[in-house]
Amino acid sequence: MSERSPLILVVEDDIRLARLNARLLIRHGYNVLIAYTVSEARAVFERESPDLVVLDIELPDGDGRSLCKEFRKRSDVPVVFLTGKIETEDRVEGLGSGADYYLTKPFDRNEFVAVIKSQLRRMELNHKKIEEAFVITRGALTLMLDEQKAYVAGRDAGLTPKEFAVLLLLVQNEDRELSCTTIYESVWKTKMNNDAQPVRLHISRLKKKLREEKTADYFIVSLYNKGYMFTRQ
Repeated sequence: MSERSPLILVVEDDIRLARLNARLLIRHGYNVLIAYTVSEARAVFERESPDLVVLDIELPDGDGRSLCKEFRKRSDVPVVFLTGKIETEDRVEGLGSGADYYLTKPFDRNEFVAVIKSQLRRMELNHKKIEEAFVITRGALTLMLDEQKAYVAGRDAGLTPKEFAVLLLLVQNEDRELSCTTIYESVWKTKMNNDAQPVRLHISRLKKKLREEKTADYFIVSLYNKGYMFTRQ
Protein backbone atom coordinates (compact mmCIF):
# COMPACT_ATOMS: atom_id res chain seq x y z
CA MET A 1 0.00 0.00 0.00
CA SER A 2 1.47 3.36 -1.05
CA GLU A 3 1.89 6.27 1.33
CA ARG A 4 -0.74 8.99 1.36
CA SER A 5 0.10 11.99 -0.79
CA PRO A 6 0.53 15.23 1.20
CA LEU A 7 -2.67 17.21 1.73
CA ILE A 8 -2.41 20.92 0.94
CA LEU A 9 -4.96 23.52 2.00
CA VAL A 10 -5.18 26.47 -0.41
CA VAL A 11 -6.79 29.52 1.23
CA GLU A 12 -7.57 32.07 -1.49
CA ASP A 13 -10.62 34.28 -2.10
CA ASP A 14 -9.86 34.61 -5.82
CA ILE A 15 -11.80 31.58 -7.07
CA ARG A 16 -10.02 31.41 -10.42
CA LEU A 17 -6.54 31.60 -8.88
CA ALA A 18 -7.45 29.12 -6.14
CA ARG A 19 -8.58 26.56 -8.72
CA LEU A 20 -5.54 27.16 -10.93
CA ASN A 21 -3.21 26.59 -8.00
CA ALA A 22 -5.15 23.52 -6.94
CA ARG A 23 -4.92 21.99 -10.41
CA LEU A 24 -1.20 22.75 -10.55
CA LEU A 25 -0.58 21.02 -7.23
CA ILE A 26 -2.78 18.06 -8.13
CA ARG A 27 -0.76 17.56 -11.32
CA HIS A 28 2.32 17.26 -9.11
CA GLY A 29 0.74 14.51 -7.05
CA TYR A 30 -0.69 16.41 -4.08
CA ASN A 31 -4.15 16.23 -2.57
CA VAL A 32 -5.72 19.68 -2.37
CA LEU A 33 -8.56 21.34 -0.50
CA ILE A 34 -9.69 24.92 -1.12
CA ALA A 35 -11.07 27.44 1.36
CA TYR A 36 -12.20 30.90 0.22
CA THR A 37 -12.61 32.55 3.62
CA VAL A 38 -11.02 32.58 7.07
CA SER A 39 -13.98 30.73 8.58
CA GLU A 40 -13.84 28.02 5.89
CA ALA A 41 -10.07 27.67 6.31
CA ARG A 42 -10.38 27.39 10.08
CA ALA A 43 -12.99 24.63 9.76
CA VAL A 44 -11.03 22.68 7.12
CA PHE A 45 -7.79 22.98 9.07
CA GLU A 46 -9.46 21.62 12.21
CA ARG A 47 -11.22 18.80 10.37
CA GLU A 48 -8.57 17.63 7.88
CA SER A 49 -5.18 18.46 9.46
CA PRO A 50 -3.40 19.42 6.21
CA ASP A 51 0.33 18.90 5.72
CA LEU A 52 0.86 22.41 4.33
CA VAL A 53 -1.17 25.61 3.96
CA VAL A 54 -0.96 28.09 1.08
CA LEU A 55 -2.44 31.24 2.58
CA ASP A 56 -3.53 34.57 1.16
CA ILE A 57 -3.26 37.57 3.49
CA GLU A 58 -6.31 39.59 2.41
CA LEU A 59 -9.44 37.52 2.86
CA PRO A 60 -13.07 38.69 2.85
CA ASP A 61 -13.75 37.91 6.51
CA GLY A 62 -10.36 38.41 8.11
CA ASP A 63 -6.60 38.63 7.88
CA GLY A 64 -4.36 35.74 6.84
CA ARG A 65 -1.65 36.77 9.28
CA SER A 66 -4.00 36.42 12.23
CA LEU A 67 -5.16 33.08 10.88
CA CYS A 68 -1.56 31.93 10.56
CA LYS A 69 -1.00 32.76 14.24
CA GLU A 70 -4.03 30.62 15.09
CA PHE A 71 -2.65 27.72 13.07
CA ARG A 72 0.72 28.06 14.79
CA LYS A 73 -0.85 27.58 18.21
CA ARG A 74 -2.12 24.16 17.11
CA SER A 75 0.37 22.90 14.55
CA ASP A 76 3.85 23.27 13.07
CA VAL A 77 2.78 22.50 9.47
CA PRO A 78 4.44 24.75 6.88
CA VAL A 79 2.54 27.91 5.94
CA VAL A 80 3.35 29.61 2.63
CA PHE A 81 1.96 33.11 2.14
CA LEU A 82 0.87 33.80 -1.44
CA THR A 83 -0.14 37.44 -1.61
CA GLY A 84 -0.18 40.64 -3.63
CA LYS A 85 1.45 42.59 -0.79
CA ILE A 86 4.99 43.30 -1.94
CA GLU A 87 6.37 45.80 0.58
CA THR A 88 9.25 44.72 2.80
CA GLU A 89 7.31 45.49 5.97
CA ASP A 90 4.52 43.21 4.74
CA ARG A 91 7.00 40.38 4.26
CA VAL A 92 8.50 40.95 7.70
CA GLU A 93 5.06 41.03 9.32
CA GLY A 94 3.95 37.95 7.42
CA LEU A 95 6.99 35.92 8.41
CA GLY A 96 6.68 37.28 11.93
CA SER A 97 3.20 35.78 12.19
CA GLY A 98 4.69 32.31 11.83
CA ALA A 99 4.76 31.73 8.07
CA ASP A 100 7.62 29.70 6.61
CA TYR A 101 7.79 31.34 3.18
CA TYR A 102 6.43 34.42 1.41
CA LEU A 103 5.60 34.50 -2.33
CA THR A 104 4.19 37.57 -4.04
CA LYS A 105 1.71 37.64 -6.91
CA PRO A 106 2.26 37.30 -9.79
CA PHE A 107 4.53 34.32 -9.21
CA ASP A 108 6.38 31.76 -11.26
CA ARG A 109 4.59 28.40 -11.20
CA ASN A 110 7.82 26.42 -11.12
CA GLU A 111 9.03 28.44 -8.14
CA PHE A 112 5.68 27.92 -6.44
CA VAL A 113 5.89 24.14 -6.79
CA ALA A 114 9.56 24.14 -5.76
CA VAL A 115 8.70 26.05 -2.58
CA ILE A 116 5.93 23.58 -1.74
CA LYS A 117 8.27 20.62 -2.27
CA SER A 118 11.07 22.15 -0.20
CA GLN A 119 8.78 23.04 2.71
CA LEU A 120 7.25 19.58 2.79
CA ARG A 121 10.70 17.99 2.60
CA ARG A 122 11.94 20.17 5.46
CA MET A 123 8.96 19.16 7.58
CA GLU A 124 9.53 15.48 6.79
CA LEU A 125 13.17 15.74 7.85
CA ASN A 126 12.22 17.54 11.07
CA HIS A 127 9.70 14.84 11.93
CA LYS A 128 12.29 12.17 11.17
CA LYS A 129 14.79 13.80 13.53
CA ILE A 130 12.17 13.96 16.28
CA GLU A 131 11.25 10.34 15.71
CA GLU A 132 14.87 9.23 15.77
CA ALA A 133 15.31 10.94 19.14
CA PHE A 134 12.78 8.49 20.60
CA VAL A 135 13.32 5.40 18.43
CA ILE A 136 16.46 3.35 17.81
CA THR A 137 16.36 0.68 15.11
CA ARG A 138 18.99 -1.96 14.48
CA GLY A 139 17.83 -4.52 11.94
CA ALA A 140 14.81 -6.35 13.37
CA LEU A 141 15.33 -4.72 16.77
CA THR A 142 13.51 -1.49 17.66
CA LEU A 143 13.92 0.34 20.95
CA MET A 144 11.08 2.71 21.88
CA LEU A 145 12.70 5.06 24.35
CA ASP A 146 9.49 6.76 25.46
CA GLU A 147 7.79 3.40 26.11
CA GLN A 148 10.95 1.78 27.52
CA LYS A 149 10.19 -1.27 25.38
CA ALA A 150 12.08 -3.36 22.86
CA TYR A 151 10.45 -4.89 19.80
CA VAL A 152 11.90 -7.59 17.58
CA ALA A 153 10.28 -7.96 14.17
CA GLY A 154 7.38 -5.95 15.55
CA ARG A 155 6.83 -8.12 18.63
CA ASP A 156 7.31 -6.94 22.20
CA ALA A 157 10.34 -8.74 23.63
CA GLY A 158 8.92 -8.41 27.15
CA LEU A 159 11.95 -6.80 28.78
CA THR A 160 12.00 -5.61 32.37
CA PRO A 161 13.08 -1.97 32.97
CA LYS A 162 16.59 -3.08 33.98
CA GLU A 163 16.90 -5.40 30.97
CA PHE A 164 15.83 -2.56 28.70
CA ALA A 165 18.38 -0.22 30.30
CA VAL A 166 21.18 -2.76 29.81
CA LEU A 167 20.19 -3.36 26.18
CA LEU A 168 19.90 0.36 25.49
CA LEU A 169 23.39 0.95 26.87
CA LEU A 170 24.81 -1.82 24.69
CA VAL A 171 23.01 -0.57 21.56
CA GLN A 172 24.13 3.01 22.15
CA ASN A 173 27.71 1.70 22.32
CA GLU A 174 27.46 -0.60 19.31
CA ASP A 175 30.72 -2.44 18.46
CA ARG A 176 32.34 -1.28 21.71
CA GLU A 177 33.43 -3.57 24.53
CA LEU A 178 31.63 -2.72 27.77
CA SER A 179 32.90 -4.24 30.98
CA CYS A 180 30.57 -5.59 33.65
CA THR A 181 31.67 -2.71 35.86
CA THR A 182 30.73 -0.12 33.23
CA ILE A 183 27.35 -1.74 32.62
CA TYR A 184 26.54 -2.13 36.31
CA GLU A 185 27.54 1.38 37.32
CA SER A 186 25.76 2.92 34.31
CA VAL A 187 22.48 1.04 34.85
CA TRP A 188 22.36 0.44 38.61
CA LYS A 189 23.90 3.86 39.36
CA THR A 190 26.13 2.54 42.13
CA LYS A 191 29.51 0.86 42.62
CA MET A 192 29.67 -2.79 41.56
CA ASN A 193 31.84 -4.01 44.46
CA ASN A 194 33.20 -6.98 42.49
CA ASP A 195 29.79 -8.63 42.11
CA ALA A 196 29.10 -9.00 38.40
CA GLN A 197 26.31 -11.53 38.86
CA PRO A 198 23.44 -9.03 38.29
CA VAL A 199 24.96 -8.02 34.96
CA ARG A 200 25.54 -11.62 33.88
CA LEU A 201 22.00 -12.55 34.85
CA HIS A 202 20.45 -9.67 32.90
CA ILE A 203 22.61 -10.36 29.85
CA SER A 204 21.62 -14.03 29.95
CA ARG A 205 17.93 -13.11 30.09
CA LEU A 206 18.36 -10.59 27.29
CA LYS A 207 20.02 -13.13 25.03
CA LYS A 208 17.27 -15.64 25.72
CA LYS A 209 14.45 -13.17 25.03
CA LEU A 210 16.05 -11.82 21.88
CA ARG A 211 16.91 -15.32 20.65
CA GLU A 212 13.36 -16.47 21.27
CA GLU A 213 12.19 -13.66 19.01
CA LYS A 214 14.52 -15.02 16.28
CA THR A 215 16.61 -11.90 15.81
CA ALA A 216 19.62 -12.89 13.71
CA ASP A 217 21.03 -9.65 12.31
CA TYR A 218 22.29 -8.15 15.61
CA PHE A 219 23.27 -9.93 18.79
CA ILE A 220 25.05 -9.56 22.15
CA VAL A 221 28.55 -11.04 22.24
CA SER A 222 30.13 -12.28 25.47
CA LEU A 223 33.81 -11.36 25.57
CA TYR A 224 35.77 -13.66 27.89
CA ASN A 225 37.07 -11.75 30.93
CA LYS A 226 36.25 -8.46 29.21
CA GLY A 227 32.51 -7.90 29.15
CA TYR A 228 29.92 -7.64 26.41
CA MET A 229 29.37 -6.07 23.01
CA PHE A 230 26.33 -5.39 20.85
CA THR A 231 27.27 -5.93 17.22
CA ARG A 232 26.06 -7.00 13.80
CA GLN A 233 26.37 -10.63 12.79
